Amino acid sequence: MHPRFNPARDLHFFGLWPALALGLAGACAQPALAQQGSVGGDVVRPVQRVELHIEPTGTDDEEEATFTFRYQRPQPLGGGWQVNLRADLPFALNSKVTADNQAGDRDIGLGDVLLQAVFARHTSETEGFGIGTQFILPTAREEGFGKGKWRLRPTAGYRWSIPSISKETFFQTVVRYDFSFAGDPDRANVSELQFSPNLEIALPGKAYVSLFPSTDIRYNFIHDELFIPLNMEVGKQWGSLVTSLEGGVGLTNGEHRPYDWKLDARIGIRF
Repeated sequence: MHPRFNPARDLHFFGLWPALALGLAGACAQPALAQQGSVGGDVVRPVQRVELHIEPTGTDDEEEATFTFRYQRPQPLGGGWQVNLRADLPFALNSKVTADNQAGDRDIGLGDVLLQAVFARHTSETEGFGIGTQFILPTAREEGFGKGKWRLRPTAGYRWSIPSISKETFFQTVVRYDFSFAGDPDRANVSELQFSPNLEIALPGKAYVSLFPSTDIRYNFIHDELFIPLNMEVGKQWGSLVTSLEGGVGLTNGEHRPYDWKLDARIGIRF
């Protein structure tokens, strides 16, 4: 039986009530976002910050919560270019779903570490692009916490400002190709195209709402499966503190879909 999402059970299991309450408070709208960078996911204008992401996801027979410590820093290079650096250190908590729709045995461990370098440049006052890659190390020691493969994710994105909506509103397309090239020969290879048509709308009080904030539209070449979700993020900045909450629901039912539902609560400090 497909387990329905039960907030009282699932969020209590993941210990997320304080984080989700903070993320929801951050969604409340209160001048446009700061010129020096976006508090959301702008591929051209990220800001230096440290974050904690708490992301529970669920499928038919498994629930997982990933706790990711992230450091992000843009570094000017001259000539209008900058490199946007990022490092993710994830820890995963897995739980099998029993036949009576309850959480079963739980395991916790280190996930796969992610490193990123994306080179970005403005082409005009309202447009810009980024191109680079993410490099994923198979640091997870146990199956279920990582893919067991060395992976690359070449990344490209283009961004357009939409001042007709609000000063810091923008639309961007971001595309990644996630593929494995080495690692445990007994583990499945990875070959997946990931895409996001992201619209981020700036609201008063340094708040925002973002449609398709993650590259979760995916085509799995190995299993010939297309995954389409519906996901949205709301967030807000108070001084140097940034909070947000993203929710997603899968609209397709492939055997190898990444999730049926997910949440991502974030709290961070920008510099």
